[in-house]
Amino acid sequence: MDKLTDYSTDYIVITEDHDLNQYCDSWKNKPYLALDTEFMRTDSFYPKVALLQVSDGERNFLIDPLSIADWEQFIALMLAPEITKIFHSCSEDLLVFIRQFGLLPSPVFDTQVANAFLNQGFGLSYQNMVSEQLGIDVPKGETRSNWLQRPLSAQQLDYAALDVAYLPEIYLRQKEALAAMNKLVWVEEDCQRLGNNYKEELAQDFSQTYRNISAAWQLDEEQLVILKVLAEWREKRARHRDKPRNWIIKDKELVTIAKSIPENIEQLSQIEGLNTNFIHYEGRALITLIQDNLNIDAEKLPEALPRPLSNGQKKIFKKAQLLVEKKAGELNLPIEVLGRKRTLISVFQEILKLKSSATEELIDVDKMNLPDELLGWRKEILVEGLLEVLQ
Repeated sequence: MDKLTDYSTDYIVITEDHDLNQYCDSWKNKPYLALDTEFMRTDSFYPKVALLQVSDGERNFLIDPLSIADWEQFIALMLAPEITKIFHSCSEDLLVFIRQFGLLPSPVFDTQVANAFLNQGFGLSYQNMVSEQLGIDVPKGETRSNWLQRPLSAQQLDYAALDVAYLPEIYLRQKEALAAMNKLVWVEEDCQRLGNNYKEELAQDFSQTYRNISAAWQLDEEQLVILKVLAEWREKRARHRDKPRNWIIKDKELVTIAKSIPENIEQLSQIEGLNTNFIHYEGRALITLIQDNLNIDAEKLPEALPRPLSNGQKKIFKKAQLLVEKKAGELNLPIEVLGRKRTLISVFQEILKLKSSATEELIDVDKMNLPDELLGWRKEILVEGLLEVLQ
């Protein structure tokens, strides 16, 4: 197909509550709505929402969240089970919805996910997807512009509208192609699972954030207790001050504190990397937190985290990767879609943990704590084979 150049698109800017409610009434009868967001997040913990884009397949709408106060009808649409919400690469957009509305839109269809299942590119950008599927070039010039400025420029508004204008057409094409390949149910399942990444965010439960610190495996159980409470403290502090986590204190410094377990400000000040201002303003709170979590009951100690794979284990793990590669080829799927390396490693580590305490030689899959990603359709296709190889 010859490539077209079409930088113009019609859109309606919504800045009044009554206008938004009027359009929400018309969207109630739509089977789908395409959505996108523009936000700023250069020096803050939370995204600062600047614009919400909607396409109903006929017209495009740009909603100014800085002017709207009444979101009740819009929120109802975002939760309406009969209306599919179409995004492209929705992870950051979902964070915006949680921040702005305290909810996750549902049901969600992510065209980037669908594109991968069609084996048309894993992690493909919106611009490249539109170019390849529709032959239309979408400009990227306003990506880094100031979206919180008012008024927004005509170039910004055009760019924002184009970010949703082509999603309905692509969604319909993808849905038809996936149904013909018997993969539509798989995509819908994976898209709904995207929301699982935000359970802690919605519940405001940060007790497990320490597990995201890469060096946490180096710590014993008593040190992990300290890292656990420090990571939770940092998470709450970053949110309260609306600053990035590492602006409060870096992962490396949290691990060093947890290893050394300082008893007073003097010992804390000797830890490399901590600046004097941090110690002055936060030091006493940290020392109190540490002291309050020493000598806790054994049953309350967090379980030691899995160590990186040894050289011998890596050889076994390579066989699992080859199995995934073979299965992916048979299903005409990218390897990353069927089983990401991080997911496979977590399965192997779970098997190693169970085998270390099991009396039986073989592990029963039903006794395993599988990652969400390996439940559903992947469990039937992949998990039994993985167990056979990894055991």
